[in-house]
Amino acid sequence: MPARSQQKVDSGSINTDSCFVLKKINIYGKRKTKDNIILRELNVKEGQCISSIGAESERQLNLLQLADFNRKRLMSLRLFNDVTITWTETADGGYWMNIYVIDRFPIVPDVNFEFADRNFNVWWTEQHHDLNRINLGLTLKDNNFRGNHEILSVTGQLGYTQKVGISYERPFIDRNQKHGFGVSFFGLQNREIAYKTYDNKLEFLRSENSFMQRRFDGAIWYTYRPRYAATHMFQLAYHHYWISDTIAYLNPQYLGNGHTQENIFELKYHFEYNAVDNWEYPLTGHRFIGELDNNWAAGNKIWQTELNLHFDQYVHLYKKWYAAVILRGRLANSESQPYMFRRNLGYDFDYIRGYEYYVIDGSAFALGRIDLKRELLNKKIILPVRYFEVIPIRLYAKAFADAGWGNNRYAAFDGDKLNNRALYSCGLGIDFITLYDIKVRIEYTVNHLNEKGLYLHRNGE
Repeated sequence: MPARSQQKVDSGSINTDSCFVLKKINIYGKRKTKDNIILRELNVKEGQCISSIGAESERQLNLLQLADFNRKRLMSLRLFNDVTITWTETADGGYWMNIYVIDRFPIVPDVNFEFADRNFNVWWTEQHHDLNRINLGLTLKDNNFRGNHEILSVTGQLGYTQKVGISYERPFIDRNQKHGFGVSFFGLQNREIAYKTYDNKLEFLRSENSFMQRRFDGAIWYTYRPRYAATHMFQLAYHHYWISDTIAYLNPQYLGNGHTQENIFELKYHFEYNAVDNWEYPLTGHRFIGELDNNWAAGNKIWQTELNLHFDQYVHLYKKWYAAVILRGRLANSESQPYMFRRNLGYDFDYIRGYEYYVIDGSAFALGRIDLKRELLNKKIILPVRYFEVIPIRLYAKAFADAGWGNNRYAAFDGDKLNNRALYSCGLGIDFITLYDIKVRIEYTVNHLNEKGLYLHRNGE
């Protein structure tokens, strides 16, 4: 059935000589997503006056641009495999906005086949593609629980890291769709962990007879989203760490002062302003992320305050050409921290391309990336299969350059090949993007050590 927005603009006093009125918003398609979730993302409302100054061709171009803009907003929800927006002109010169959506598979059985190491290349080369370092699990995730864009997931995992957990997130709990909350609980254990860093490489210890680490994480958070692009998040978390006597002996500073257990209380504020065209693989727009994280280690009575900043700028240069600038930085206080608090450069998304085999522990880093991309392929495959009706395939070739720096006051003990100095690299690559946010990056990179390598990543930059 067609849907109607609950918020309208009084068009009785609008001067329709300079604009046309959006009379109605209709929503169709194979979906369980509720109307208010879709309407919340649009930048127009029923009854709104949309500028129509200029020739008829300019009006049609304005409508096409408006449709494309809102289609990208709806695709960023990660609820739909495809979105199409068309217009119907009414007899009195107004318009209907017609939205056709195709839902994703409602409950995604996410088979967790992942590497215990920081990236594929470390697992393949340094760990000799050891199958014991594979995590194999199953996460049942409903990204659209009850049609309200709630996320409910249950995880069970075997292999290198044994893990169980449950997470629930509701983006909106109020009528104006601005306030939300979430909660999660996870437990994990490992027979092998990285217990120290030497010469910018992680050193591991494994036991076949006992566990090296156990951990419990619990968190609750509140979100406030006053506008489409801006989101505030406040999180309170508790982490309990347990390590074996052997780890505490080999590295007394792992938890600090030779402790084998630690209770950490975390208070975090996260702000994100996301004004890009597509949240999963942006090509135009900009994004800013700021995070202030405070951790209190109760056993050692140590406090750490950490600031993380992230800024992206994406530009459409010409036809199928695009450019991107990505900046990231971290600053932690104080520098004298247990080993577990020193994760710095080389983890998760915070690495310089070409240095995938290395880490720089410490208290601060800065990195910058520049990309030049050209679209090679952008098509859709249509299939008569529910939840796979439209399979997008996008391919981009790129040239890139990275530069960065990581501070480590413990460099004299951990090796100093990459600590406290400028690092830089450049290379060429291919990005592949398809259904359900699957991304694969293949990059050939040369770093300042003249090390050359072909690197594979399964996520975005």
